[in-house]
Amino acid sequence: MPNQQLNTDPFKKKPLVVPCDHIDAKLRFSELRYRRLFETAQDGILILNAETGKITDANPFLKKILGYSQEDLLGKELWQIGVFKDIKDSKNAFIELQEKGYIRYKDLPLQTKDGRSVDVEFVSNVYMVDKQKVIQCNIRDISDRKKAEDEVASKNKDLEKLARSQEETKQAMLNVMEDLEDAKARIEIEKVKDEAMFASMGEGLIAVDKSSKVTAVNKAAEDMLGWKMKDLIGKEITTLPLEDEEGNPIPLEKRPANLALTTGKMMNMTYFFVKKDNARLPIAINVTPLVLGGKTIGLIETFRDITHEREIDRAKTEFVSLASHQLRTPLGIAKWYIEAIQEEGYFDKVPEIGKDYFNEIYKSNERLLALVRNLLSISRIDQGKVKDTPKLTNIIELVRDSVKSMSIVAAKSNIAIHLTIKKTIPALFIDPLRVQEVIENLITNAIEYSSAASKIEIVVDKLPKKILIIVKDTGIGISETDKKKLFTKFFRSEKASVKNAEGTGLGLYVVKSYVEGWGGDISLVSKEGNGSTFTISLPIGKKQSKSDLKVV
Repeated sequence: MPNQQLNTDPFKKKPLVVPCDHIDAKLRFSELRYRRLFETAQDGILILNAETGKITDANPFLKKILGYSQEDLLGKELWQIGVFKDIKDSKNAFIELQEKGYIRYKDLPLQTKDGRSVDVEFVSNVYMVDKQKVIQCNIRDISDRKKAEDEVASKNKDLEKLARSQEETKQAMLNVMEDLEDAKARIEIEKVKDEAMFASMGEGLIAVDKSSKVTAVNKAAEDMLGWKMKDLIGKEITTLPLEDEEGNPIPLEKRPANLALTTGKMMNMTYFFVKKDNARLPIAINVTPLVLGGKTIGLIETFRDITHEREIDRAKTEFVSLASHQLRTPLGIAKWYIEAIQEEGYFDKVPEIGKDYFNEIYKSNERLLALVRNLLSISRIDQGKVKDTPKLTNIIELVRDSVKSMSIVAAKSNIAIHLTIKKTIPALFIDPLRVQEVIENLITNAIEYSSAASKIEIVVDKLPKKILIIVKDTGIGISETDKKKLFTKFFRSEKASVKNAEGTGLGLYVVKSYVEGWGGDISLVSKEGNGSTFTISLPIGKKQSKSDLKVV
């Protein structure tokens, strides 16, 4: 704005005093026009007192750019509002403006109230209004212009680089072509190696894509199954018949390939493949998903013939069974003679040390008999020769008898056994001897791993379709790691071995096998150091008694 002596100050509230009405009208019109321009200008405008440097007015566009309100600005010095970050430089610029009357910055970063940076062109000059110096600062937002200039500069640099690198690009392309040729040769070599390894593997191998379709079959798989690669390529792997031990087809949702594709996890299972000639082949299957970028894109299924392994296991089981039968007879005879000697009157004349020796012999013989019984049970289970003799059985009487006989053993360790029967329990069509073996096995465990003067709780309860037998102790408990192996043959945890060095690790395997054979299940809740609770669930079958047995 040019320097002039006209009274155009739009901020004074007192009316202009001019003797001439005509001049007064013109001045008012001029002021009104200035005010309109001031408020509608698309550049920011600040008005400052030239002597004090304090802001006297700011137009709407400036407040929009910087985010400050009228109250934030009025009466403040320019460097007080946070727009100009460097206070010292701002004061020096103000002094220069006072001296020269004009200052300009082509590219000045201002800071908005919310901390953003805005690029502006800043022009400030001093002029007289009503014999008073006023500073007007015009602030133009050049962010878009600067962005465009930067983009043009960047494009120019890119063009310069492109021009300079044409020869380099050409050479690089030649190098890439050479590298591709080398890579292609290496890939061919690796492919030949992979094919040779694939073909020479002794295990059967089938590659499957994400749609369960076969993409490759090795020679060992062809020989084992009797199917050729051409017969299987492109077909779903489910076309290969897979059966369980009893000859039942494995449903799709339980097949290892389907489980691996849906879960993305490795699968290890033992099943039977049905060969092309309808012969059944026992196999151990290992399925490994192929994962790329977090997605399963296929899998590799390897399998091996375990016919020989099964024959060895069968031979071992038969040997254990034979040995157990041979051992049971002399051990039974020894038990009979020891009991006979103890019952004879003249045994009272034997010195105390002799009685102690006989007692130790008797205990050792009992342990051996228990071990032989367990070995025989396991051999029958493994050979599928468990002979159930089911009949209508009063479960309440069976549990009571077991608790009564085991209470004598528990009393020696000062352990009490409490029985609770919660509801009317129906009779079950089941093998009573094996049920009693299961209950006594669990109670024996509870006694062996409980402290003296503790308590064991036995609870019999009924659900709509199940009978529950619960054995709860306050013993040493079972760790999370040991829980996974607890029902396997010969497994004993370290703490269990310390507590009872004579255990065999066979009892729970027998219990689980019998219970699952009846269509039931066994569960465990235990925390190391806080005891264990075993729960047997037996289904109420169709052959149960029509009338419930009354609990007395």
